[in-house]
Amino acid sequence: MTVSGEDPVVTPGKNATNPVLATTTAGVVAGNASDGVISFKGIPFAASPYGENRFKLPQPPQPWDGVREAFEFGGAAPQPPSYSLVDATPLYPWDTDCLSLNVYTPDLGKAARLPVMVWVHAGGYISGSAATPRADGSIFAREGVVVVAMNYRLGVDGFLSVPGGTPNAGMHDVAAALRWVRDNIEAFGGDPEAVTAFGNSSGSSIIAAIARTVTDEGLMRRAVLQSPCPTLVATAEEGRALAEHVLADLKVGSDVRDVPLKELLGRRQRGLDVRFRDADLWNPYTYWYSPYIPVVDDTLFTDPALGNLFPPSVDLLIGTNRQESHYFLMRDGKFHSAQEKDLVDAQNAYGVPDECRIAAKSLYGHLPPGEQLAETVTNWIWRGPAVELTRLHTKAGGNSYAYEFTWDKSPAFAGRYGAAHFLEVPFLFDQLDDPAFAPQVGPDAPAELGAAMRSSWIQFAKTGDPGWAGYDEESRSVMLFDSSCRVESDPRELHRAAWDAQFAGTAS
Repeated sequence: MTVSGEDPVVTPGKNATNPVLATTTAGVVAGNASDGVISFKGIPFAASPYGENRFKLPQPPQPWDGVREAFEFGGAAPQPPSYSLVDATPLYPWDTDCLSLNVYTPDLGKAARLPVMVWVHAGGYISGSAATPRADGSIFAREGVVVVAMNYRLGVDGFLSVPGGTPNAGMHDVAAALRWVRDNIEAFGGDPEAVTAFGNSSGSSIIAAIARTVTDEGLMRRAVLQSPCPTLVATAEEGRALAEHVLADLKVGSDVRDVPLKELLGRRQRGLDVRFRDADLWNPYTYWYSPYIPVVDDTLFTDPALGNLFPPSVDLLIGTNRQESHYFLMRDGKFHSAQEKDLVDAQNAYGVPDECRIAAKSLYGHLPPGEQLAETVTNWIWRGPAVELTRLHTKAGGNSYAYEFTWDKSPAFAGRYGAAHFLEVPFLFDQLDDPAFAPQVGPDAPAELGAAMRSSWIQFAKTGDPGWAGYDEESRSVMLFDSSCRVESDPRELHRAAWDAQFAGTAS
């Protein structure tokens, strides 16, 4: 692509073999063309959220003259040593100037008008980066869509109601990235009116929390929610209480700004997610899994009711994994050490009605306490809310599609983790050969499964239809992604009694 005036001179970076130019609202960027994909990395969509901007809404990026090389990833948001499903995964290099994004496209210019898929990374609101294989949009771009992946503030800075700060700062960053997409994506071959936001875990939960606001701004047409936990949100009062508790736990005095950032990150932020299963420390927030969660505010996230998250104009594809909670409970040993008290603590944290407790006892009472706990956590954080969100969106007149990821043939996971949280991601991004994911997927994981998922996601982004029947209250059609993909009617019908009563009569 050429730019007006004299053509800028570009000095290729070490990873650029064929530099290509595109113009953004802040200046010209140079990306790299390789193997059918043009990638632009580390483009700032907002100013650094530290220094004088700390705990504020995202501010516009500083414009630049000439050409800005976009050959290298930008630094991740500041975070403690990252945990992941695989201990061998490298840490994410971070930088205080972290609000950047990456674009992957098969074509440039306004004439292309390609569908756009915006990936919001996972990480429990405390870790993660757009510079990982699980955020590499190249394989999607080769199949005819433009992919954008961004960083956003995490932990204390992004998801804690710090006194004098901005609630949901990290979610405001994601919204700012979507505004950047609206204003710039045509130059990268994308259609700003055909944007699909997709993400896993906390990433998909962020999408759900901001959906109505960003849709009202015309920033999103469709959404893919992979393993969202849309009911794990805090009221404004709970947000303030969590902030007070967390800052005390981190030994922060009157102002978090008084603690050097590296020192703050070193004060056991990583361990909070594990210790959040300790009712003596965190009741009534036990089994919420993280104190860093969306908070209901009066601007960005105003209504947490499941039926009010997405307007009917948004096409929705939503699903969960069969054994979501196994990984989390295995990680800290709770799966094997759980007692009856742990089960009661979890049920109390989720406000499980008596009739659901009775049903769960009938369904799972013959299992060891850890497996009973796993079913309870999976039902109440992931499966139940996802099913109910799908139902309510359909009832309101929206197009809804449901899936469940059930593949669990990995030798490392068989009989233990099963189809655990996050397991679908290396399939989706075709990372099955990455040694970092070997313990999850084993040596013979079917690449065809990932290709089937990716094809469905892309078809949904292009047309609003992933390739199977939409969800309705009669058919309850659910695509099961396994070695052999198939559609079933309400595949977890037997388990409904363990969560349905909580949602009975939920307003649409």
